[in-house]
Amino acid sequence: MSTRRQLRVAELLRQELASMIIFDLRDPRLALVSVTRVQVSSDLRHADVYISSLEEDATRPEALAALRHASGLLRRELGKRTTLRYVPELAFHFDDGLIESQRMSDLLDDLASQEIAS
Repeated sequence: MSTRRQLRVAELLRQELASMIIFDLRDPRLALVSVTRVQVSSDLRHADVYISSLEEDATRPEALAALRHASGLLRRELGKRTTLRYVPELAFHFDDGLIESQRMSDLLDDLASQEIAS
């Protein structure tokens, strides 16, 4: 269970990283990437950053590579923009939750259209 401080730090990191990815990083591989959530460890030294992309699945490894390559820059900028004593190490992951929810929504729509046609 996350503490209130972990949740506040995670939300701060999510907002700042989302802003930096959109406005500061000029990498075309990150054009349609958004930060969906951040989970911070209990000691606030590590952060798992979950991202989603509107592009095809084939571009996922490229987007992750671009973010991993820029992680040093992102940490340095986080240090400048926040009052955190220690900026956590960033680990980037794709958030499959949005894709799964879209798939479930499509399945439900298909079922509803089949019931109407019957």
